[in-house]
Amino acid sequence: MIEKALINDIEVEYEVIHRKVKNARLEIKTDKIRLIMPINHFNTTEIIRNHENWIYNKVIHIKQLQNEAEKRKLNLDLDEDEFKTMVKELILEFTNDLGVDFNRVFFKKMRSRWGSCSSKKNLNINKYLRFLPSSLIEYVVYHEVAHLVEMSHNKTFWNIIAFKYPDYKEIENELTVYWICLKKCLESLE
Repeated sequence: MIEKALINDIEVEYEVIHRKVKNARLEIKTDKIRLIMPINHFNTTEIIRNHENWIYNKVIHIKQLQNEAEKRKLNLDLDEDEFKTMVKELILEFTNDLGVDFNRVFFKKMRSRWGSCSSKKNLNINKYLRFLPSSLIEYVVYHEVAHLVEMSHNKTFWNIIAFKYPDYKEIENELTVYWICLKKCLESLE
């Protein structure tokens, strides 16, 4: 269910999702705000009011990223085979650098992430990643290989990332910009 709230000078839309959870929480998924609520809890107004500043700042940030996405163009030069070869070479380089092993690499069309790493040491790479600049492809591959060292997005993990990419927060923002750009392109094809 989509609801709206006026926060400062912005009308904010958010989706309310009821799940079997103990506590309510707010999530930002690329450019959407979700309020995850316990099944029998319906007072969304209080939760939104208690987190107005956080929501407002996130909405402003998302709008900035959406404006940036308008300025980006997808890279259509890298064919699928070249992309897969590039990724496999990067995986070998980064696993060697970090002293870890991996099991297999899979390429999939993913709708909500650039990649993932399983507890079985399998690396999953989004096929759509090939439309991004090579520097972002490299970062995503390193990010997933770093999960072979530390599975969680905790301080240890981000320290591994920061060692090679001290500007990783800006890179993560750029990935979001490209996600918005890619999503818009995919929607126009449907």
